[in-house]
Amino acid sequence: MDKKQRILKILENSENPVKGKILAEKIGISRQMIIQYISRLKSDGHKIIATRDGYILEKELGIRKMIAVKHSTDEIENELFAIVQAGGKIIDVIVEHPLYGEIKGRIDVKNEEDIIRFMSLLKTTQATPLLELSDGVHIHTIEVKDEKTFEKVKEAIKKYLILDF
Repeated sequence: MDKKQRILKILENSENPVKGKILAEKIGISRQMIIQYISRLKSDGHKIIATRDGYILEKELGIRKMIAVKHSTDEIENELFAIVQAGGKIIDVIVEHPLYGEIKGRIDVKNEEDIIRFMSLLKTTQATPLLELSDGVHIHTIEVKDEKTFEKVKEAIKKYLILDF
């Protein structure tokens, strides 16, 4: 198996993001070479995403839909918990910026542990949430196993919901 295939296999078998440094150690090449191989895998059509926690091979496990919501920064945690507890996974957040157009950030939150980690990062980095750029209005891509679960997610966040599509 060549190095590119070994990287792909590691990502396929991982439930969590894999840091480039770890991939480099497992394959026995430099971090820079990992970046080049990842780039080649992407050009081959593999959906590999670079997140703050490492690389993931995107595996769609159900239906993906977008929802538009509006709330304050103080309500982020409640919104995430409501979505996850209803059976949804939050893939990303998207806001519309008057100068830059659409800005998207990966979230990849699928359970309570992910929410706690995300909220901790939000607090410790003192980063400004994207929703603050758009007066609280933002879009999430949500992944669910079926339509029934999507309806549960919408019901769980109905106080924030503007539109689903």
